Amino acid sequence: MPKKKKPRGHPARHAQALSPTSQMSPLRAGGRVLGDLQIEFRRFLEAELEQDGPDEEVMPVEDVEARLMESLGWFALSFELDLVPATARRFAPADLAELFTEIVPSVAEHNELDPQELVDETRLAWTSYLMFLGESEQWAGEPEELADCLDVASGGVGGAASGQAGVLDALAEAEAKVPLADRYADLRALPVVQGFLAAFDELAAGVDLRGAELAESPAVDVVRGKLSDVHEVDPVALVLDLAANGSLTVDGDRTVIADADDLERRYQVATFALAAVVTGVLASTSSPAAIVGALTVVTSSVLQPMTSAELRGFLEDSGDAAEFEVTAGRVARLVELGVLSPVEPWTARPGFAGAVLDVVDGFFRPEEEPEQEVQQAPQEG
Repeated sequence: MPKKKKPRGHPARHAQALSPTSQMSPLRAGGRVLGDLQIEFRRFLEAELEQDGPDEEVMPVEDVEARLMESLGWFALSFELDLVPATARRFAPADLAELFTEIVPSVAEHNELDPQELVDETRLAWTSYLMFLGESEQWAGEPEELADCLDVASGGVGGAASGQAGVLDALAEAEAKVPLADRYADLRALPVVQGFLAAFDELAAGVDLRGAELAESPAVDVVRGKLSDVHEVDPVALVLDLAANGSLTVDGDRTVIADADDLERRYQVATFALAAVVTGVLASTSSPAAIVGALTVVTSSVLQPMTSAELRGFLEDSGDAAEFEVTAGRVARLVELGVLSPVEPWTARPGFAGAVLDVVDGFFRPEEEPEQEVQQAPQEG
């Protein structure tokens, strides 16, 4: 694609860029960057349809073509690209992921459309187009890039979990791939994390404990007030955990947090907060199968995203099909909190990988056996 004029923006800017007041319609913008490729793409679609035969469930050729052109326009206008004709021959997997998880849902919300339906149609159009670029040798990038883009378009994340020793290693690698500032920005964009960071800053400024024990002090009230909408977390446990890991101390009956403005410290605290929220949501059901199912969705969200059909199949394979509704309820709650994307396959921002790692580690880490007290045998006589 043409060179970007400016860095990407927040999803709110996507809706603004795609509003009726835009200088060029998305359909026209997409048609321009598609250029002469449009004719060849249509022939490709018609050949595929002729080979496979008619199918009422498949989008008509003209609908696939129109959805591609329009979504190319959403893509180009959102990223503020130069609209150079016939340049839609190379894309970055990360940009396509943003198209499906942020741009298209924003368009759907802006136009009062069904976001899931619009995402599904857009994925189909892009999968067809990427296959066309590959088979016609029009792809301008490396073959590996095309494979990754196809994986993203079809609902995966190219190669994220392949060839890795285990889930924890995969999550650790996913976390390390994202720069610290970007990880923190992803976390900071989440309302529940914003609330906890606001409480963190208030504790750092100093809260008078009024002679009370930490678990019963105004420090707990500060956290409770900032997370009043998240009933799955325990403010007392959060405060005590902050104290246990050394982030929070007490000096002269007032709370103290050292280096509260340090980026690494703030990232760790934001990660801790998100992990606590996700853990609380998962643990709010008494069904072990539902916990494992929802945890699988959360883990997959940053590695190889799942759909509801895949979740159902996962539960059926483990003999827990009856737990699907309960599991889906926990997933829906995470969507409501903004942890997971509102459209399938469920994805999470790359910066969440560290928090997901902590959640998985917390659920499956072997519990340490308590040290046995060595009692001296009584002496006889």
